[in-house]
Amino acid sequence: MSVLCLAHRGGAALRPENTLCAFENAIALGADGAELDVQLTREGHVVVFHDFRLNPNFCRDGSGAWVAPPGPAIAQLSLEEIESFDMGRARPGSAYARTHPELAGSDGERIPLLAEVIELARRGPKPFRLFIELKTSLADPSLSAPPETLADSVTALLKQTDYFDRSVLVGFDWRALVRAKAIEPRCICWFSTRPESWFGDGDPPAEDDSPPGPALQIFRHWARTGTSPWATGFDRIKFGGSILAAIKAAGGNGWFPWWRDASAGSVSEAHGLGMAVGAWTVNDPGDMRTLARRGIDAICTDRPHVMIPALA
Repeated sequence: MSVLCLAHRGGAALRPENTLCAFENAIALGADGAELDVQLTREGHVVVFHDFRLNPNFCRDGSGAWVAPPGPAIAQLSLEEIESFDMGRARPGSAYARTHPELAGSDGERIPLLAEVIELARRGPKPFRLFIELKTSLADPSLSAPPETLADSVTALLKQTDYFDRSVLVGFDWRALVRAKAIEPRCICWFSTRPESWFGDGDPPAEDDSPPGPALQIFRHWARTGTSPWATGFDRIKFGGSILAAIKAAGGNGWFPWWRDASAGSVSEAHGLGMAVGAWTVNDPGDMRTLARRGIDAICTDRPHVMIPALA
């Protein structure tokens, strides 16, 4: 079975992330789909953007000035205001520019509507899947729409555009996914999970990008007491310690973990439960081949141009 190549944010190593030019490039490269992030504007439009605030590393205002940190919140801006910002290139000298050395700038790129991405995907030469991450803020709810509201808006848009058969909803806030499954049975949902090291006893490795110490301890407390707000009652502790059993009970069609957690055993367990498995975010060709040998169903990568030949 072939592994789906999902261009992370459209292939963030190559083109400005979550822009129409990135998704267009992913289609041209032959990717099977793209992972993207959605939020609601102040008046409720579904837009494609990862951070809860405009990112000063690649956002400029109408005058060409770089956005000052921390940047305004997407949820507090109107669509007209959002469309005035240019996100077509990395800010010179920024850490973002240094970690994206292959990024080709494209001045004039705007934050797109999800409807625009769907229309672009529909015109591709082959079916192009959209893995749509429902972005909501757990730490500061004022920075995003409530998870249920976002789920309502996205499912309504997928119904309006008739793109259910090529869409998968993903997200770390399971409240949104459970809501989507409840109001629209056609929704395919793969439940995202944070690195397993966040919930162990030792210090997580640096590459697992864990939150600062106090916040990490709060995450661990929630998980150990079965009170995780994002799990909406489906904490693993209530299912014999199995995250996969919890996802299955919540109605999940798939599991979307940090790639290091997709071991051969866990992939096999998920398949045994009738669930697919996709991993984020994998950029090394050797790691891609290892996951493919484990029988994974999809790989999310910033570098689709590397993954496609690596697994050919």
